[in-house]
Amino acid sequence: MKGAIVGFGNIAEKGHLPAHRKLGIDIVAAVDICPKRREVAAGYGLNVYESLTELGESEGLDFLDICTPQNFRLEAVEFAVENGLDVICEKPICHPDDLEDMKRIVGGSDIFFLPVHNWKYSPHYLKAKEIISSNGGRLERLQMNTLRTTYSHGNEDWDPDWRVHYDISGGGVLMDHGYHNIYLAMFLFGCEFKEAKLNHIEFFDDSRIEKKVNCELLFSCNGSRSSCDASVEINLEWNSDKREIKNVFFEGDHQIELCENKIISNGDVFEFEHALSGDSVHGAWYPDVFADFIRCRELKDPKYFREAVKVIEGIKEIYSQAKA
Repeated sequence: MKGAIVGFGNIAEKGHLPAHRKLGIDIVAAVDICPKRREVAAGYGLNVYESLTELGESEGLDFLDICTPQNFRLEAVEFAVENGLDVICEKPICHPDDLEDMKRIVGGSDIFFLPVHNWKYSPHYLKAKEIISSNGGRLERLQMNTLRTTYSHGNEDWDPDWRVHYDISGGGVLMDHGYHNIYLAMFLFGCEFKEAKLNHIEFFDDSRIEKKVNCELLFSCNGSRSSCDASVEINLEWNSDKREIKNVFFEGDHQIELCENKIISNGDVFEFEHALSGDSVHGAWYPDVFADFIRCRELKDPKYFREAVKVIEGIKEIYSQAKA
C-alpha cells in the first residue's frame, strides 16, 4: 500500500511518518507549499512536490494522508476523490466554512475516509471506557477540562501562528482542543449528542478566535427522541495559568477521575507512563489509528466520516450561538 503525505509539518514528521513506517506502510511522497518543509521531507527519502497538481498520478498511490491546516484540506480531499484515493485526514477534517462541500464531495464518492481521532486510542481513555463498561456502562455525566497557557504553535518553517488566523484554522480553542473532547464524549457515551449549548465564550481582542469556552453536549443514551439523559460539560482555556487535562466521570454515586497520567476509580489507581499534556504529538497512538485504516479500508464504512462531520456540526452550532 502506497501513500503520500500532504502537509509535512510537525504532526506529519513526528507522528504520522514514523507510525506508517512502523507498520510497513510505504509513504513515497510528500506535498508541501513550503520549500523548507519539502527539504525536510526529502531528507526522509520522500519524493517531494509543491502542489497536488504537480503530484498528479505520478506515484501510483492508494491513499493520501492529509496533515495540512484546515483551510487546505478540502482541496486535498477533492484531489483524492478525483483520483480514487482513500483518505486519512487529521482533525478537524476541514474549515467549518467548507463542511457542506466536504460532505457533498465525500458523500458522493466511494473512497474510505478515516479522520485521525487519535485520542480514542490513548491508553488513558481506553481504560476509562473499560471501567465504565465494567460498571454497566451507566455513564450519566462527564466534565472535561483542557487548560493551556496559550495556543499550540506550528512549525517555524511556515507560519507558527496559523491557529489564531481564522481564515486558516476556522476557530480557536474549540476547534483545536474542543474537537477532541466532542468525539471523546461520543466514544465514552457510545452515542451521538443530540444538542450543543454554549454557556460562555471569550475571544482574543479584535478577533474571531476564541481563547476560552464553556459548553455542554446533551445525549440520549436510552434512545429517546424526546429527552436527554446524559450530558458533558466542556471547559477549554488558552489563557490558563497551568497546562492540565482533567476529566471527571459520574455513574450514579460512583465517580471516576482522569487527570493527566492517572485514573482513580473506587479507590483503585491506574497510572500511565505518559501524561495527556506531556506533548502535542502523541506519536505512540498513531500506529493503532493507521492499523485501523488498513483493517477497515476495504469495507469503506462511512461511520468514521460521519463522526467527524457530527463533531464540526456541533462546533458550528456553538459558534452560531456566540453570534446570536
